[in-house]
Amino acid sequence: MKIIYHCYGGTHSSVLAAALHLDILDGEKFPSFRELLSCPYFDKVKSKDVGKIFFMGKDEKGHEVFVMGCRNAGPLVETVLKDFGSIMNIDPGEVILASTMPCLNILMKLGGLLSRSLNLVTAGRIFLFPGCMLAYGKIKKVVEQVKSKPG
Repeated sequence: MKIIYHCYGGTHSSVLAAALHLDILDGEKFPSFRELLSCPYFDKVKSKDVGKIFFMGKDEKGHEVFVMGCRNAGPLVETVLKDFGSIMNIDPGEVILASTMPCLNILMKLGGLLSRSLNLVTAGRIFLFPGCMLAYGKIKKVVEQVKSKPG
């Protein structure tokens, strides 16, 4: 099975979800800022890379976990990927697309804008860390829902 977590830029909430899914981050406690920054792709994906799918790792069941940025086109991208999979005779149960967009808050949006779009990384990270803290519980629930699916 392939699991793709997606968000606006593919560098914050989707990366946190994938890191939780893969136990890169401990789901029992909020990570330190250093732990967040050590996650693959966290606050590193460039605007030009939106739409690319990045491999994060394999989970304990051998499922491949990916992240992707879709801007505001998440539902459209999900439809395209599902239809493409159908054309290619890929069992729809073999791919899970999970949006973390509903988990975003104003601090994460502002931090992402500053850090990724305006290249004001230090200023953006000032907002990202508390934003991630506020969103952590919601992101964790998305991961729990994905992990509870059969497969």
